Amino acid sequence: MSIRWTCLSSLSTKARSSHCASISNKGTLLLYSGEFQPRKPVDGDVHVFDLNNAVQQSVADNAGLWRTLSASLKPEPRVGATTVFHGGNLYMWGGRGSIDMAPLDPEQSGIWKGQISQNEVVWEKLEGKGDEPVARSFHASVMANGKLYIHAGCPASGRLSTLHSYDFKSSQWSLCADAPDPACGGTAIASVKLPTSSSDEEVIIRFGGFAGHQLPTSTPPPLDIYTPSTNSWTTVVPSGDPQQGYPGARSVHGFVPLSTPDGTGVALLYHGEYEASDLGHAGAGKFWDDAWALVWREGALGWKKLIQEGDSTPESRGWIPSTSYTAPGGNTRVVLSGGLLSSNERSGEVWVGDVQL
Repeated sequence: MSIRWTCLSSLSTKARSSHCASISNKGTLLLYSGEFQPRKPVDGDVHVFDLNNAVQQSVADNAGLWRTLSASLKPEPRVGATTVFHGGNLYMWGGRGSIDMAPLDPEQSGIWKGQISQNEVVWEKLEGKGDEPVARSFHASVMANGKLYIHAGCPASGRLSTLHSYDFKSSQWSLCADAPDPACGGTAIASVKLPTSSSDEEVIIRFGGFAGHQLPTSTPPPLDIYTPSTNSWTTVVPSGDPQQGYPGARSVHGFVPLSTPDGTGVALLYHGEYEASDLGHAGAGKFWDDAWALVWREGALGWKKLIQEGDSTPESRGWIPSTSYTAPGGNTRVVLSGGLLSSNERSGEVWVGDVQL
């Protein structure tokens, strides 16, 4: 298996890390907030980029495919939030504001719904009742079976292993089973359907994170799986690549569902930090530039390191959102936007990765 990366855009005005990125069901990248300087949130605009009409290997020509949506009301700019795209709308939760990374006030926390049109986004704060999760940043979020899930992250102090779900129909938050310890920030989760499932239920899989050290700490590395119907977590150990072994421990990385024509693809793991900076959030650590497919083979999960083909590949980086979409033709397309580089600079690039068997 291989992956071919293509750079579609590179603009200094879009450079950021610890930002939000989602993709509409029409193939439009929606970029929101994040940081250009450490701990200082950038603008609260929604920047959109047309992925389907971008010309391969023509970065300069693609600059005109960006536009910024107008808004009469904007949530406060923030760092370390997450967004999901669902039912034609953008949903944003969490994050920290201001240079001192103070928690958001109650008026700013909670779920924000952005109704997206061609040139405008209309934001509104949604009601939340029940077991609402505490404010945090550098958590993970995903849509599964029509519900929003919020997992792990960093509250005012410490780290969390909690999982919460939000039902859009009832505006109800529910506390789910805690994930296996240790509590962490900077983890990544993906919503997938496993071949072992007898239904269409999506499960949530988790790999990596930071708990004062990079996770996981054991080799071979475990994979945690949450099943909503049983409200339970299980831990499995996928087999390694016969030649390349296993993916290394990491955090603030990408992890997205992966569909392949032969039906063996489950998820794709890419990039992320493997050694944290001594300066903490003010500095750049050391990053991976690899990509691994989690596949279903011989009745079990296994890892396959992807060969990176093409004339250029994205520089190693971390502090990126997990983003992918289904391109015309039905293939999964991974989208890598922005991120923190080892030079301690923020990238303004947008790369797409196409996986080939």
